[in-house]
Parts: sequence; C-alpha cells; structure tokens
Amino acid sequence: MAIPACGDGNPRVRRLQSPRAAFWHTLAFVLVFLLGEMDIKAQTNFDYFYIEAEKCRLADDYSSAMDLYRHCLDINPEAPEALYNIGLLHLYLRSDSLGTAYIKKASERDADNPYYLETLAALYLNRRDAEAAIPVLERLSSLKRSRSDILSQLAQLYSTVGDADKAIGALNRIELLEGPSPQLSVEKFRLYKEKGQLDSAFVQLQALCDNAPHDMNLRVVVGSQYLQAGDTAKALKIYDEVRRQEPTNANLQLATLEYLHGSNQLAKYDTMRDSLLFHSETPSQLRVLLLRSYIADVQRDSTYAPKLVAAFDTLLARPQQDAEVLIMKAAYQVYSKQPQEELCKTMRQVLKVEPGNETALRELLQYYAEQNDDKGVEDISRRGLNYHPEELAYAYYLGMALAEQRKLTDATDVLKQGLRVRTEDAHPRLVSNVFGVLGDIYYQQQKETEAFAAYDSALVYMEDNIMCLNNYAYYLSLKGEQLDRAEEMSYRTIRQEPDNITYLDTYAWILFKKGDFAHARTYMDKVVNPEKTDEEILADDRLMGNLIEHAGDIYAHLDEPEIALRLWKLAKEKGDTTCTPQLKKKIKRKKYIK
Repeated sequence: MAIPACGDGNPRVRRLQSPRAAFWHTLAFVLVFLLGEMDIKAQTNFDYFYIEAEKCRLADDYSSAMDLYRHCLDINPEAPEALYNIGLLHLYLRSDSLGTAYIKKASERDADNPYYLETLAALYLNRRDAEAAIPVLERLSSLKRSRSDILSQLAQLYSTVGDADKAIGALNRIELLEGPSPQLSVEKFRLYKEKGQLDSAFVQLQALCDNAPHDMNLRVVVGSQYLQAGDTAKALKIYDEVRRQEPTNANLQLATLEYLHGSNQLAKYDTMRDSLLFHSETPSQLRVLLLRSYIADVQRDSTYAPKLVAAFDTLLARPQQDAEVLIMKAAYQVYSKQPQEELCKTMRQVLKVEPGNETALRELLQYYAEQNDDKGVEDISRRGLNYHPEELAYAYYLGMALAEQRKLTDATDVLKQGLRVRTEDAHPRLVSNVFGVLGDIYYQQQKETEAFAAYDSALVYMEDNIMCLNNYAYYLSLKGEQLDRAEEMSYRTIRQEPDNITYLDTYAWILFKKGDFAHARTYMDKVVNPEKTDEEILADDRLMGNLIEHAGDIYAHLDEPEIALRLWKLAKEKGDTTCTPQLKKKIKRKKYIK
C-alpha cells in the first residue's frame, strides 16, 4: 500500500499551504467577515427606520411615514414590506396607479405573502381588470388551498373572460373542498349550457336532484331549466312529480304560471293567477309575487289598472295577518303618482297591522314634516322611538317638534337620550343636526356654555353644517367674542348660499361688530335695499324686524342718520317681536343706542 506524501505520514494531517496561499485565504476570510458585518449593520438600520415609519403611520403622520419608508428602500431597495406600505400610503392619498405599482412590486419580491397578493388582487378587481387579477388569485389559491372564496372569485373571473373550462375547473376544486351543493351544480349547468354541451349540463341537474331527493324546490328549479332548454315534456313531467308530492308548493305554482304565460295560454294563466291570489291559504310571500305580476301588467298596459285596484280592494277587505299587501298597494300608489294623502292613508293602515313598520313610520314622518304638522311629527316620532329607540332620526324629529311647542326641557331630554343610544352607523349629518338643535335649545335656555359646546360637537361631525355655523357665529357676535372665528364661520355660509338673507345678515352684523361698517353695508344692502320703497320693504315676508333694525344700525354708523331713522321706523312697523328693546329709544333720539 502506497504511503501518502503528506507531512508526517498521517493521512489526517493536511498538506501545509504556501505563504502566498495562506495570504489569500486569510484575506478572503476577512472580506467575508467584513461583508457580513456590513449586512448586519444595514439590516439593523433598516429595522430601526422601518419601526419608526410604522409608528408614524399608526399615528396618522403619513408624510413622515412616507419619508421613512423611502429611506428604508434606500437601505434595501428590494424590501417587500417597505414597498407594500409605501403602496398603501399612495392608495390612501388617492394615487391609485402608483400605489398599485408598489404593491405589485412587493408581491413580486415576496411571492409567497398572501397579504400582498390579496391586496393586489383586490386592486385589480376594483378596476375590473380580470386578466390581471386571475394569475394573482391563482397564486393565492395555491398558497391558501382551503380558501373556497378565492376559487369562487376565480370561477367568476374565468366566466367573465369567456374561459368556461377553467371556470368549471375552479368550481370542481370548490366541490372537492366543500362537497356538492345546489349552487355549484346550477352554475356548472349554466357554464356547460353556455359551451353547448347540453348532455354534461343536464348531468349536473340530475346530480342536483340526486343529492337532495326530497327537496321539491330543487326539482322545480331543474324543471324550469329543462323548460328554458326547450324540453317541455321533461319539464312538465318533473312538475307533475312535484305536484303529486307537494300540491301547494309555491315555487311549482309560480313555475306553472311562467309556463302558461310563456306558452301563450293566457286564459289559463289568468284563471290560475286569480285563484292563487285570492285563495285564503296562499302564503303571503307568494301573494306578493302575484301582485307584482299584476303591477307589471299595468306597467305594460295601463288598461289593466282597474283590475289591479279591484284586486287590492278584494284582498284588503279581509282581516290582514301582515302588512305585505298594504305595502304593495303603497308601492303602486307611488308608481301611479297618486296624491300624497292617499299614500299616507295606506301607511296609517300599515301601522294598524304592524305598529313598528319602519317603511310606514318613515313615510309618515316625512309627510308630516313637509306639512309642518308638529303634532303629527310628534305622534309618529314617539311611535318610532317606542319600537326603534336606537334610530336617531325619531329622536331628532321629536326633539324639533317639542322645541317648536316651547317644551324645551322635554326636547333636550329626548335629543340627549337619542345621542346616547344611537347606532354606530348613524349618519354624521344627522348626528351633527341633533347637536345643532341642542345648541339652539341651550341658547334659548340661556345656557351659553352648553350651547357653544353642542355647536362645537355638531361641527366635529359635519364641518359644513351651515345652519349651525350661522347660529354659532351670530351668537358669538352678540357676545362680542371670537369675532374672527365668527366671521370665518359666517363667510362659509354665504359661500354656500349667497342669496340667503339670514346668512347675509349674520355676516354683515359680524362685520358691524368688528367696526368694518363699509363692508357691512355692502352685504346688508343685499338684505334690505334702502333704494326700495317703504311699501316694498314691508311687503317682503322674508324680512323680519331685526334685519331691518340691523340695517338701520349700520347706516347710523356710516353717518347717514336719515336712512337709519327710516329703517328703524320700518322695523318697528313690521310689528314682530324680533327687534331689540332699544329700538324705540333709537327712533326717539334719532341715534344708535347700544
């Protein structure tokens, strides 16, 4: 055996390196070590700035967050988490195309991250880009094999782009996960029929029946599909089988009506429909569907209207177990543009059958509000609160009605209770209006602190609540406080409604309180034009006495005492209760009195 030429003859001892080789080996080791140290330092820097970016994002400081995420990309341009979060920020800032590009890049860098893929798929779906969404969803489905919702989306997209085979494939994958279902069978039936493969299509229908042999409603669905496919004999055979099992099956009766109408057997159709409609045992849901078919007839041909009215009269002459027929009558009254009073009469009948019916309550509440019928509003609002205490609208209208009747304490209690128990999805405009009304009531009760707090709350929920802005600004001006803020709020109202004399008066009065009399006159002349005759000013029902008095005050400060005196006298002649107690003294002394 040959002895290895290696050091002391021990085969485990390595051959000694030359000095040059040892140098290069040491240099390589140092370089690897230094590069590793650099990578660790870069990663540490990246992690620090990424965490800081996340803090800013969670604090809603999006500008700083964007800068920090970009710095992260300067450190590691391929970092998918930074790319993804920059994309989300761009989406939040409405830069949809840029945001999508970043999220797409993040998904490419980390193709196994389901969160990135799901976000990207949703972006493509929102812009209806099926071609782009499909491969993303396919990748996602391979990562999340138990997600049937992804497969369902794929099936829909494949159907949209006309690829029935892949749509069916996606449905088959759902079936493997969840087992057979009527929905899957019906959808595969539709796709096979779309492809022209009728034999495969009807296999699905047969599977539908086999999987639920006692479900007569499914058999009716199958029969209807055969009817649509032109196989009338097969459809009628199935209908007969169902009729033997369940003679009163509602779906069967509707399907039979559809068959009679489609085959132009109109006399039989009318007889059967009337028989079902007026039969005392007909289910309410079926009766409603039949009434809809009557209304559809009227929509096609108005000569059917008397027959429909007679049908309503016949049905409503009986004791009503529910409000469905009355609701259908109301729907027809809206369609046929019958007088509002007739519609409300029907809605009151609805409340006799179903006292908490929201459709009727809301319709009647709107009607009474439009009629300025405070008693009617109060009655319906109380009913609504009794059955739906969490609905803020009823508290709002009841509070308004009570306030109009000067029942201020009761109104306050109702509004505050409504705010306490309102649902989370109460519309911000409605919440703002409730706080605004509370502010008005508090001010009438001389509770200025509470009033201004309520106005502030109203503006939090809706910053452009112009009625609140106007009242808040006017009351601040009366106190002579925060006049700059009052001017800013008032100006926002006249920008939205430049011809509203109440808002113009408020703005002019704030300028007056600030000593800017010339500009105040510019706006006040749009309210009370001194060039008009006395008769014209007095005949203007929009002008209250206090508006005319304000105009006189402004002219008094512009050293035009004759115009001021004339306007003060007209304000007094208006005869309402809106003028200040000082008006008589102003007229007597012919000068402005604070």
